[in-house]
Amino acid sequence: MNPPRSLLPRFQSTMDHTAKWGAVALLLGVPTSIALVNIAILLILVGWCLSGQFRWKWDVIRHNPITWPALLLFGLVLVGMAYTAAPRAYMGSYLYVYSKLPLMLLLLTLLHEPRWRNRALAAFAVGSLITVGSTYANIWWEVPWSDTNNQGFGVNHNVFNDYIAQGLALSFFTALAVVHALEGRSRAVKLGWSLVAVVTVFSITHLLQGRTGQVVLLAMFLAMVLVSVPAVWRWRGLVAVLVLMVVLLGSSPLLRERIVSAVSEYTLYQSGGVVTTSIGARLDMWNNAIDMFLSSPLWGHGTGSYRLLSEQIYPDPSVCAVSCIHPHNQFLFFAAEFGLLGIVSYGWLVQRALVSAFGMARRDRILLVAFLAILFVDSFINGPLWVTTERHFFASMLPLLMAGWRARTDATTA
Repeated sequence: MNPPRSLLPRFQSTMDHTAKWGAVALLLGVPTSIALVNIAILLILVGWCLSGQFRWKWDVIRHNPITWPALLLFGLVLVGMAYTAAPRAYMGSYLYVYSKLPLMLLLLTLLHEPRWRNRALAAFAVGSLITVGSTYANIWWEVPWSDTNNQGFGVNHNVFNDYIAQGLALSFFTALAVVHALEGRSRAVKLGWSLVAVVTVFSITHLLQGRTGQVVLLAMFLAMVLVSVPAVWRWRGLVAVLVLMVVLLGSSPLLRERIVSAVSEYTLYQSGGVVTTSIGARLDMWNNAIDMFLSSPLWGHGTGSYRLLSEQIYPDPSVCAVSCIHPHNQFLFFAAEFGLLGIVSYGWLVQRALVSAFGMARRDRILLVAFLAILFVDSFINGPLWVTTERHFFASMLPLLMAGWRARTDATTA
């Protein structure tokens, strides 16, 4: 039996708010809790489907610049299932992972209004502050919720997520803190957010063992300078960023050790083919993924094919546990499985978002360009759309930053 007409609008409004608060909870969970992320996604799906207004939602979705690239990528995943040699047992995991692509489109509608985007950004900031605070607390105390129980300096201190995901999320949080510092209405606000940015940068360079966080942090700062500093000061700004990173490198034993180990791992791979190190494994995966692409350059080998072909290359289960899942390069991952169409589709997604940034207000432009710099660099060394903690960050933050694109267009044309 259908509910009375008078109750239907109230019910749909309740479901709409449920989905929107789910989106806010999603951004809170990105830097803090996978469990919260999963609960938030459930609230989003239920609330979005039961809140109606599908004509308006489709209008918002179809006009957003990232919609068609995202749908094309998801379409390639579906079509790739028809010609892959991979067993059907792999398909469930692929559909689950890449279901975040259509989820991004739902978020575009939920975060269409500025107040909900501000709430979501605030939630992400709160989660990031909790992570940063826990990271520092872990230096002196054994924080119960921390993934690492290392006390002291010169050791790793990732908290809720792995050190790569934490470095990625906190790099963007640094950009957010810098923007708040630039736009602060009082000296106290400017100094406060500046201090937050400095403390967060130090946590990435001195308290995390991975190299990814430091590399994307550098790329992010360089990108921010390019789009926020006047042309006459731009080169000085770029030099200042590079000098700052050199100073941080000189003061961080953990970072210096990771750079020295990277050189050593590269040498071991080139001289002896050692694939059990971080750099060696990546280089070997990249070479194999390139070979897969070249053997079927137009449409690749289909969904799940990288894993199937890699299992034939890496018979050692311990090596295969790392190297058979994804090639630690999102472009090559799509190239191996979907050929040139995969590379173009993913590049189109990034390009559409980048072009859109230059039609936004200064604050939104800086944040989106900073985010895209992180995504672009991470796409060459990890799997931002595949790895659980990373895809939560990228698949939620991209629609959050892009949701304001059409809202701004509406405002200027009204």
